[in-house]
Amino acid sequence: MRKLNLFIVVGMLVTFLVHAVMGALQLSGANANTLKLLAWVCVGLITAHIVVSVVLTIQTLYACKKSGTGYFRNNLMFWAKRITGFTIVIPLVMHLMIFHSESGDAFRLQVFTSGRMISQILLVVTIALHVMINIKPLLTGFGVKENRAFAGDIIFVLSVVLLLLAAAFVVYYLRWTAF
Repeated sequence: MRKLNLFIVVGMLVTFLVHAVMGALQLSGANANTLKLLAWVCVGLITAHIVVSVVLTIQTLYACKKSGTGYFRNNLMFWAKRITGFTIVIPLVMHLMIFHSESGDAFRLQVFTSGRMISQILLVVTIALHVMINIKPLLTGFGVKENRAFAGDIIFVLSVVLLLLAAAFVVYYLRWTAF
């Protein structure tokens, strides 16, 4: 099940990056195709990742209870991974509510208040934190022995994309407040 989760995560990262770049271009005023199907594929992969992660967490907690040892202090990274993953859910649901429209293929502007902008910046921050905590275990899962260079490269690319996203949300917000 862990190998399945690895492939789900890679698919999630790829679809997220494409969706993020295309969405950032569109929020900044460029005429970009948002690849709505790709966004829903990403939502499906996120859902699968959540289900697999919950199952693996329950199995781990059951094993800890069965053995009688929890070692909570020694497993702080385990809990940090779970907590950062859980914190993504709330801003992600808000993202879906803000940007999901029933107007067909055309993208329609919606009122983008300060609260909505803050929720989207929180989404960017929580994704960044979760990926940074989990990138080395992901690479280790794929058998990359010297993962320090790969992890740095992936974190750099992701940081640039997330910075672009945060800037796009701010530009979108400023466009709304200028009217």
